[in-house]
Amino acid sequence: MSNRLILLTLAMVRLGSPSLLKAEEISPADALFFETTIRPLLIERCFECHSARLGRQEGGLALDSFAALTRGGQSGPAVISGEVAKSPLLTTLQSSPTPPPKVPAHVVTSTVLGNLTAWAGKGAPWPESPLPVATTAEEISALREKAERHWAFRPPQQPTLPQVKNSEWPRDRADYFILERLQANGLAPSPDAERTVWLRRVSFDVIGLPPTVRELDDFLADPSPEDEACARVVDRLLASESFGVRWGRHWLDLARFGESTGYDRNMTYPLAWRYRNYVIEAHNHDVPYDRFIREQLAGDLLPADTPEERDRLAVATGFLVVGPKTQNESNLLLYRMNAVDDQIDATCRAFLGLTANCARCHDHKYDPIPTRDYHALAGIFRSTRQFSGAQTNVRDEDGAAWPLGADATERLRRMAEHAAGAAEAQKTYLAKVKIRNAMREALEKEGKDWKKSPTPELQVAENEVQRHQGLVKAANENPPTAPEWAMSVSDAAEMINCPVYEKGEISQPREAVPRGVPTLLGLDTPRIPADQSGRRQLADWIASPRNALTARVAVNRVWQHLFGTGLVASSDNFGLTGTPPSHPELLDDLALRFTQEGWSVKSLLRSLLLSRTYRQSSSSNPEGEQRDPANRWLWRQPPRLLEAEVLRDTLLAVSGELDPAPQQGSQVTDISERQSNPQQREIGRRDFLVKDITGDTRYRSVYLPSARSAQLDALMLFDAADPNLVISQRKSGVVPAQAMYLMNSDFVWQQARLTAQKLLAMEPAEDNARLRKAYRIILGRKPTEREEALFLAYLSGKTHTPEASLISWSSLAQALFCTGEFRTAY
Repeated sequence: MSNRLILLTLAMVRLGSPSLLKAEEISPADALFFETTIRPLLIERCFECHSARLGRQEGGLALDSFAALTRGGQSGPAVISGEVAKSPLLTTLQSSPTPPPKVPAHVVTSTVLGNLTAWAGKGAPWPESPLPVATTAEEISALREKAERHWAFRPPQQPTLPQVKNSEWPRDRADYFILERLQANGLAPSPDAERTVWLRRVSFDVIGLPPTVRELDDFLADPSPEDEACARVVDRLLASESFGVRWGRHWLDLARFGESTGYDRNMTYPLAWRYRNYVIEAHNHDVPYDRFIREQLAGDLLPADTPEERDRLAVATGFLVVGPKTQNESNLLLYRMNAVDDQIDATCRAFLGLTANCARCHDHKYDPIPTRDYHALAGIFRSTRQFSGAQTNVRDEDGAAWPLGADATERLRRMAEHAAGAAEAQKTYLAKVKIRNAMREALEKEGKDWKKSPTPELQVAENEVQRHQGLVKAANENPPTAPEWAMSVSDAAEMINCPVYEKGEISQPREAVPRGVPTLLGLDTPRIPADQSGRRQLADWIASPRNALTARVAVNRVWQHLFGTGLVASSDNFGLTGTPPSHPELLDDLALRFTQEGWSVKSLLRSLLLSRTYRQSSSSNPEGEQRDPANRWLWRQPPRLLEAEVLRDTLLAVSGELDPAPQQGSQVTDISERQSNPQQREIGRRDFLVKDITGDTRYRSVYLPSARSAQLDALMLFDAADPNLVISQRKSGVVPAQAMYLMNSDFVWQQARLTAQKLLAMEPAEDNARLRKAYRIILGRKPTEREEALFLAYLSGKTHTPEASLISWSSLAQALFCTGEFRTAY
């Protein structure tokens, strides 16, 4: 390896314990974590004794502002910069034999401590809220009045297409809105990107793979006008099965897709892969987004024309089941309410761009979501039975699985009959054994040796035992084949109107709230029949074109995936504390176009991918950097780092090792079956932390196992989504460990060697020709003169033997893998 050439740029070196973050340094993900996890905890459990605003500062300590947190009280700062992990706020809870006064002992759980530790480990990010916390009835009333005027809660309005000076530039309606805002800010759009750059960009964005050399050659040789040539490329990519892999992964981030329960007792979901594949196939078939919503929330309640469609719809509801579960919770009601909280959080954030779970304990402090609305939703999900196919330590339905197949009912009937027959045979056999044993004991009491001199009656009994033993064996042979299984839901046998639990405490139930939907949008409240959970009505309410949030949230996320940042930067917070849209008229125009054109994601994508805005070069210029350093007006296409899965898939694609075929099953399923006993094997139920997963495979990364707390390090290192959370936008950063992985990983080196072998097998055999080929395969372009001279000098004298040549070209390939250009879509 001494000849390996490494071209690396190390950035963001952070040593030791993190310092406190300033407000402007806080990422949207960290801000969301604080607002949904930390701030509600402080409000509910700490403000009663430690709030400057409420005039309660026991020990001189307030915890309702960043300044108060760092200033601390009589014992000093609650959080110490540079030693956040050792700060009193944490150590008091971790080491004290009793929690602070008025904080119930059960509140300081491992989850609470874990959340606080994670927050502290990030540098205790405390975003500045643009709104005061609403605590009094008057403040809450004022909050609702403000919400009535909030842009996101009002129906989208059809805007007039803006007038622009350069009417030749726009290709799509979106271009007019972008160009108008650029002109208003004294900016001009960047020139179109070169064909090679645009093709690489659009390939990564649509299918998550780089273009092949053949695709690159065909596009460069296409004599058609630019618009037509680009349209052909986009149509080809949208029709690829790899589209569903790429865009399905985006949705799985939102669906907090995981293949185990997580938390302390981490049990597998061996059937979760079916939901993963459903999402991929739904994107490939361009299932209308409103239908996609209904299928995931209430697929089991929708009509199905065929058994196959019935199964597909049942699998779709896995959305509600694949989340984390607190398996160690011995209180069944609290366990169920925790699961319901996860379902409410996933539903509201994924489809509505709102956080609702802080209303579990009190009226939402920033958005008009009263705790009654939260518990109305809770009633819907408490009236829903879950089939997760994973054994639990509580006696509810979560250990069951949903049967699939047209003959599932018949199979289950035959299984039940077979089991009943085997049980009856065993029962009869044991009865015969009991009779025989009684005869033996009677003979022994008479002093007779029944072994040497059995009576005729005993001989008959012995024969009966032998005969029934054979009958037991026969009854257990040739069991009927079980149906396939899936994670799913159904309406429960009993409908529940959930009581409002005071401060979220299940020991303090108040009046029951009728099952229902949030009231903040002013839409008609659907009537939920007494014998229905309300999931169908909730799905229809969310998927309605009259819902002001749904289409806006969806198109904003599509925009985010193409341009790095959504028109609303806080893409899963459209509430009062969210970021206002940079282009509100464009957001409304896209939302209305989306619904009017049948909620087609592919149609929306096609329009945006062919826009001049998307076609811009990513090159910077002084005027743009000065006037709009954040690029909110989109005077250029922002460069974006490849996500973890795309980076891995690209390495495999470049080396020629990638297997693009869809995968059935999962490593988690295989591990479950190996570890389960025969009675459990059919649905793979077991209780252990997954440690046997591997990334040493050739298939697309979306099919790699996604067990909570046991994800592949190579994916986590490059900011893969945390399956414990609803992830609307992934973190994206460069850290030294990433460079070390690309430089030292056996996997990366293996792909470099395979790439080198491919180059060495090519004709012509001259180094300069191979070098140009290497650049086209790995970076999608030709090398510059300087790069060519540099690498040819490196290769000089190092290719005198086949092995030396292989090592040198492998090192060169790895050097290109390590560049920022390789892992960036420009």
